[in-house]
Amino acid sequence: MSDPEEKDNCSKDAAPLSFFSNLRISKSEQSDHCPEKVEVVVPCGHKMPLDYLIAWSKYCLKQMETKFTCPTFDKKKKEMCSARFSYQELCQLATLPPRIKSFFEERLGALSAAKFCDYKTCPGCKSYVERANKTNLCVHCTICTTAMGRTYEFCWNCMGEWKGQVHNATVCGNSGCETKKPSQAKCDSLKLCQPEFKTQKRTEPIYETKEKSSDRKRLAMIINNIEFSCKDYYRPGADMDEKSMRILLECLGYNVIILNNLSAKGMEAAFSYFSQCNEHRYSDSTFVVIMSHGGPEGIHGIYVEDDEDIFPVEKIFQNLNSENCPGLIDKPKIILIQACRGDKEGYVWVPDSVKCKGKRTKQLREKDFGCLRSCTPDTVSWRNPETGSVFIQSLVKIFNEHAHEDDIMELFRKILYWFEEEAKEDRRYQMPCMERTTLSKKFYLFPGL
Repeated sequence: MSDPEEKDNCSKDAAPLSFFSNLRISKSEQSDHCPEKVEVVVPCGHKMPLDYLIAWSKYCLKQMETKFTCPTFDKKKKEMCSARFSYQELCQLATLPPRIKSFFEERLGALSAAKFCDYKTCPGCKSYVERANKTNLCVHCTICTTAMGRTYEFCWNCMGEWKGQVHNATVCGNSGCETKKPSQAKCDSLKLCQPEFKTQKRTEPIYETKEKSSDRKRLAMIINNIEFSCKDYYRPGADMDEKSMRILLECLGYNVIILNNLSAKGMEAAFSYFSQCNEHRYSDSTFVVIMSHGGPEGIHGIYVEDDEDIFPVEKIFQNLNSENCPGLIDKPKIILIQACRGDKEGYVWVPDSVKCKGKRTKQLREKDFGCLRSCTPDTVSWRNPETGSVFIQSLVKIFNEHAHEDDIMELFRKILYWFEEEAKEDRRYQMPCMERTTLSKKFYLFPGL
């Protein structure tokens, strides 16, 4: 059995319904990151859950957009609505909690300031910093200097802590700074595929992948529920999982939609939108990652006091199948889920002696899916509050090390093998599980190509 001390350092991504049914939450206990459970009508006339609208608007801000677009597929027009609305209009739709308002206003202020000055986020304190000298890559951060009790400077190019001469510097002492842009530095841990390997594998039955070009538009989505209506179910470490998965997917060539803190209806609206994105027509595959609390019935939304705020995994497959997502027909759809599926431990003690458009054609309703869940039915999924979940972090590590040479099923197998052979050393018995996988050919990611 696990040590009690070890258990204190890990959390389960479980949310037992039997407990929720007896839970009473006062106003003071509610997180101000969880808006009131309502649906709103945006200025264009479309209705959606408020939590989804806020999550989508935050995503727009992170894409440097100062106005938001309606994330709804217009079934009458058979196209995305994309009607624009402002922050002021968003405030008129519903009363936003203080911390959410602060986020929007600080971000909008920073975007407005960016139009008039050249600034970046300090890699140390994350505050906005402007260069005093546009020709000098060495930037001094006064906040970090005060906090650390020593001079802190970073490189405007590679964003690493400064090494080398300080005055009128055009390159720092960090390895590869002169050839590396900041956006490239984060992909260092991903081993890249060689062109000869891709040429060799094309002689086998594999899913065709598009060449890296402006015509290829890969799209992925991450839904990460971190804060819930009851603060006791906050998921510390989930931000590390989100960051790790975002970097991995971006390095694999996907543009990533990230949505945080959604209800079940919010998740359903997100998948409805995602399934109709035009980018899928110009893509060769997609990834969907969901991270939240969970139970036997599905994935929990942010309103934990509501027994019905559960998103069934079935709806992921329904939204992305051949009927509802024509843009991804014959293309791999990889689903990764970090969430508990019950409250049982992942081990038992046993004796040693026991072992598109145009002409219509028939399509299989559900095909080309690959789904890996963080644990088997009825068991828990472990998460470290500081480093993230065992599942996501091990998955990212194995993808970084082996995606250049292995297909997706072999990567999944290596993840399972790691849990069987190495994860138990940490006394966190947990076994990921492949489900509803219908990949008829090998799917190689060919990182870098």
